[in-house]
Amino acid sequence: MATKPTRQQQQACDHFAEALGLITAGARLDGRGKLDASDLTEIADRLARASVFERDEIVARALERRGRALGLRPGTADLLALMEGAVTPLETLLLSDEEFRECVSRMEEELGEV
Repeated sequence: MATKPTRQQQQACDHFAEALGLITAGARLDGRGKLDASDLTEIADRLARASVFERDEIVARALERRGRALGLRPGTADLLALMEGAVTPLETLLLSDEEFRECVSRMEEELGEV
């Protein structure tokens, strides 16, 4: 981003992050839908196209919101950004609450060993 985002743009990014969180929460609650990683990537990409923010920033904010909602420490998005493996940080939004907590806990343990 070339210039500092305005307060309204920051608010918009928060709304996009909230929308991403609500979409994935709805998919988790419904349980019968077919929202997969590629669908979620497309949704996040479309949100980013509607914003001055990159997809990664919107995803990071969505992860932070989810972490706070689950009572996890601040920096959840930063932890998940360091994750390597089959699941991307964006895809962790599709995990159940327990799986999400376990994923964050695993990252905390791994970083504690370094």
